[in-house]
Parts: sequence; structure tokens; C-alpha cells
Amino acid sequence: INKACNYSHLAPMRSNGEHVSASSSSGLSTDECDLFIEKAQKEMGNINIDNIYADMCLEQEGGLAHSDSTMRMFAQKQLGEGQMWMYPCLYDYMEKYLNRKDVQLAIHASTLPYEWNGCTMMVNYSEQDQVNSMLPVYRKLFHSDLHILIYSGDVDAIVPVTGTRAWLKALPLTEVVGWHPWMDSKNQVAGYGVVYDKLTFATVRNAGHEVPGYQPLRALDMFNRFLKNQKL
Repeated sequence: INKACNYSHLAPMRSNGEHVSASSSSGLSTDECDLFIEKAQKEMGNINIDNIYADMCLEQEGGLAHSDSTMRMFAQKQLGEGQMWMYPCLYDYMEKYLNRKDVQLAIHASTLPYEWNGCTMMVNYSEQDQVNSMLPVYRKLFHSDLHILIYSGDVDAIVPVTGTRAWLKALPLTEVVGWHPWMDSKNQVAGYGVVYDKLTFATVRNAGHEVPGYQPLRALDMFNRFLKNQKL
């Protein structure tokens, strides 16, 4: 897959050129990269890539849920010995609730000509926008003497920790403090971090793609320390 696929492109991933003209299980002509991606998806199964340990929403109650969505998880509640439980279809009910006119009036939300959605398709990003690298932006920011924090939820498969660490290696960074645990306000390991000369990288333990939605306390602790220029 590393030889066949060009990871610099997204949606869809493109081949490297010479690995083409294979056939898929459906009998349609495709390239070798597509075959590898298809095989990987079958081996992975129908999991929630927002949070690999959270269940998918499979209910079809009142037309609320759609099992093919990856944006189902939003909130959580804490049970027992700090165990985090996720209700798979909670995001659907949140959308229904926030589209009620009385709720929108109570929270002073603007009236929209369409239904509000947590991951709207109304914003049409171009493919070129998606594939542009952010590395030049970071290099530019380094000259502005800014306080920068990069963080990733460690059970997020959309923007995984491994991917974040990979692109950090491509930047002109010098490690100041190596890989170490950081603690939340309940004195639990909240994640791990690395301090560089130009930025700090942190993981958030048991957090999915939308870190504050899965780990609100740890996200708040991390953000407060960032604002106060305190070390994790």
C-alpha cells in the first residue's frame, strides 16, 4: 500500500502512477491503490473512525440515525470508576434537539433556511483545498514567536496520533522535553506530550476526533494551561 498509494492526496487517495489497471472484486477496472484501500476497509470493518472504541449508530428510529455516518459521537457521561460510556446515536438526537425553534430561540441562535447539522455539507471544500499542505503555514508561524499547541485524541482514526507525529517530524523542530505523561486536574494521566523549541505536542487519552466532546475535563485542563503558558 505504501508503494501503490500517494498519501499527499485525499478524497480519493491517488495511485503513484505505475500501479494501475487492476480489477476490483466488483469486476470494475481500478488501480492497485484502490484495491489496497478496499481490502483495508474490509479488514477494518464498520467501526467509528471518530473513536475506534465507540460503537456505530445502527438504529433507524424515526429516521434519525444513519449507520454510515462517522460523525455520530458528540457527548458522553461518566460512570463508576471514571469509565467513559458513549451512547452511539446521541449525535442524532442532539441535531433534532438543536433544530427545534424553541431551542434556537432560547440559545439566541440565528434562524437558518435549512436544518442545522454538526457536520454540514453546505460548505463545499475544493479537492485542492483538501490536499494543500499546512507545513508552509507552520514554518511561517514559527517566525512570529507564537505560543503553539498541537493536540490529538489517541483513539481518533481520522486524524490519528501517528499521522500528527509523522508531519511534525517534517518540521524544523528541536526536542526540548521528550515523550512524557501529563496529568489532568483529577491527577489521572490525561495523555502524553513532547515539548519542542517552537511548539508543544500533546495527546489526550481516550479522546476521539472532537477532543472536548469525548474528554471535556482533560480538554479544559489542557486549554487552561495553554492560555496560562504552563507546562503540561
